[in-house]
Amino acid sequence: MESSNTFFYSKICSTNVSFTMENLKATTTEFLLREGLMDLHKTSKQWVSEVDLWKLELEFFQKLLDANARKVTTYKGKKTIGHLQNLITYYQGELLDEFAKAVRKHQKYLNRIITGEESDEESYRVKHDIIDDKITSFKDSFKSYKIELFEFISELI
Repeated sequence: MESSNTFFYSKICSTNVSFTMENLKATTTEFLLREGLMDLHKTSKQWVSEVDLWKLELEFFQKLLDANARKVTTYKGKKTIGHLQNLITYYQGELLDEFAKAVRKHQKYLNRIITGEESDEESYRVKHDIIDDKITSFKDSFKSYKIELFEFISELI
């Protein structure tokens, strides 16, 4: 009888081990999947931080232009100031607010995916890539803007 108990115990243990391994595989896959989503969330949090910094920079740039505008006497210089100020207005008034709104909406959608309210992860990733492309493009444009601004102001100082 002892051998049948050993067999029965062995059967239970092997079943439990198999069950545990299946759970481990499912948990590991879920963990890896969530880690990928968490990395995307981390990126979107970084975007929010960058947008906030860009807004501060633009406020400073506007003050810099205002403080130096009276030093400009040429038509070309006044045209450059107008161009730089128009870009500030566009960036502050439209583009950065649009980015912030898109990122907040994106973060809310991710939260619904993580909580299981939504299941279309692929759509989230596509939207993430679109936002990433727009922000990367803006970074390049903003870098060019800053170079133009700094060169212009350095001529006035």
